Amino acid sequence: MLRWLDFIGTLGCSKTEHIFVLLSQKINELPVVDKDVLGDRIYYSFLQSGVLFLLENDRVNQISFFIKSVESFAKYEGELPIDVELNNNETSIINILGFPSLSGGGKSDMLFGYINRWIKYDKGQYELHFEFDKTDLLCKVSLMIKE
Repeated sequence: MLRWLDFIGTLGCSKTEHIFVLLSQKINELPVVDKDVLGDRIYYSFLQSGVLFLLENDRVNQISFFIKSVESFAKYEGELPIDVELNNNETSIINILGFPSLSGGGKSDMLFGYINRWIKYDKGQYELHFEFDKTDLLCKVSLMIKE
């Protein structure tokens, strides 16, 4: 499995770059590859490893780590940002990383149903996004290209 810094290093990479081409080998799993309806987004789902790569315009735009088994993804059990653990809640992550730059969710929406509580950190060249389930436990972590 890749280390956390290796995942960060894939953000912005083209799907033809060496680092992206070797992902399957480093993760030790072949991905399920899907396109969205319009074809401008490509999803590389490493289901057994609990990792999803989202590519827009053939570049890695987002990487999601499923902390809980969901949507055919197994639980991610790899490395997380420094001092963050798989069983953390929102308060413990704020104690570790400080106050987030943005937060939201934690409520029901008429169209989408329940939207998980989330917090986001601006880490300079990328953003770090944490989602929490209804019991306030970490359920997903995402690395994103800074917009």
